[in-house]
Amino acid sequence: MHIDSFFATSNSSVSDADYIIFGIPYDATQSFKPGSRFAPTAIREASWNLESYSLYFDYNLDFARIADGGNINCDGSFEEVSERVSKFMEDVVGIPVVLGGEHSVSYMVARNLEDFTYLVFDAHFDLREGFDSNPYNHACTSRRILEVADEVIIAGVRSGTKEEREFAENSGIEVYYSWDLLEYGFDDLLDSIESKDRIYLSVDLDAFDPAFAPGVSTPEPFGLHPYDLVKVLDEIADRVIAFDVVEVVPDLNKVTQTLAAKFVNEFIAANASLNF
Repeated sequence: MHIDSFFATSNSSVSDADYIIFGIPYDATQSFKPGSRFAPTAIREASWNLESYSLYFDYNLDFARIADGGNINCDGSFEEVSERVSKFMEDVVGIPVVLGGEHSVSYMVARNLEDFTYLVFDAHFDLREGFDSNPYNHACTSRRILEVADEVIIAGVRSGTKEEREFAENSGIEVYYSWDLLEYGFDDLLDSIESKDRIYLSVDLDAFDPAFAPGVSTPEPFGLHPYDLVKVLDEIADRVIAFDVVEVVPDLNKVTQTLAAKFVNEFIAANASLNF
């Protein structure tokens, strides 16, 4: 089995593909369970167990131009890794599809984008100014991205500090708590992003209940159902300019990395069936 590419659907070069998959195996700041540096390889391996045809979106990924650009070298400091990501993205003309790594890799990608809304599925605010004396800790990701995005919207939150909650309220960040989404559905969220035409969609697997995603760095009970994301993709996929799956710490039963791989497949299928 070849695990250096994302399934057999990788059929194009980075310079001409519509979807460029690449891994950022960086987990230097994870604060509970480390190991997301192993996720890009594990997600690729899991992808080989999936069909290339999406039943939900009625689209065969064999018809999409997809390239797997491999992994970014994550030796060195956060700044050094970020520069390598920027250098890689200079040659990316299609939609970047990123396999993390911890959530801080999202900022490495976001700082290369312009005029976008950052929509993140996450159990946590990630709005700390710094954590462990590091402004680029994975607990600070949404705070840092707020500095480069037009706006930040967080869905699935059920853990954080009072200070983060107050910061979100005072900064105009839209927060959709998991209990509200589970109780009332996603209509309010979808209404809010209906007018957004450039969306960076970031999927922290801990947004979903540990029953569905046990292999994450910081699991939190009372989470979302994976199908919730598919329903959102159905509404917004054609407006997504970048996509990532992050915070996967591969589990022995390959449950979480398979879910991450499935999300990648469904995002590409959703976007390609509408745009190409």
